[in-house]
Amino acid sequence: MYYTDLQYFPNINYINTLYRGSSAHFLSNTLFKKSTFRNRIQLPSSNGVVVLSIPIKGGRGVHLPYGEVEIDYKTNWQENHFRTISTIYGSSPYFQFYELELSTLYHTRIEKLFSWNFKCLELFLKFSKMSNMVQIKTVSDVPYESLLPDNLSHDLESQPFEFPEYEQVFQEKIGFLPNMSCLDLLMNLGPDAAGYIQDLTNKLH
Repeated sequence: MYYTDLQYFPNINYINTLYRGSSAHFLSNTLFKKSTFRNRIQLPSSNGVVVLSIPIKGGRGVHLPYGEVEIDYKTNWQENHFRTISTIYGSSPYFQFYELELSTLYHTRIEKLFSWNFKCLELFLKFSKMSNMVQIKTVSDVPYESLLPDNLSHDLESQPFEFPEYEQVFQEKIGFLPNMSCLDLLMNLGPDAAGYIQDLTNKLH
């Protein structure tokens, strides 16, 4: 079981970490860290990696517990993110199966970033059939000092292992890009995303 942060449709390494722990408690009382995957995702587009960021109130000057950080709706970021996701994955094998619920998500106004990210992770676990493999819960009463540093962030720029390849939409043009957002795994593998994560865990052991 992990006490860890909560990220926006997190990357594959993060999902693998949750799977290996079988359960995770997400902390809302730790200080929000800027320039992390808590409010951004990476997706492989036809021109390389695209980064989508959720605007937050206070911007770079925000200095609040994660659970109190509010999403800024001055711009229509939800429409922009969903349009980009639709453009990238419109021809992927599984987009049509998840399009309706994703559209509903991106038309739902959720005030707190923490709550939005929890909803995103719930949807991924549901779509990938991993809800029975990973138990998730939000908590706010775990002392920050009790956490190991490695449990606080999975924003890794490089990994000490190679990710097995799976077919990506633009792989023939730009090559395989590892450790993208779990959305990429979902759109290309659907419910087989769970098997990929299990195989990745076996590879690491």
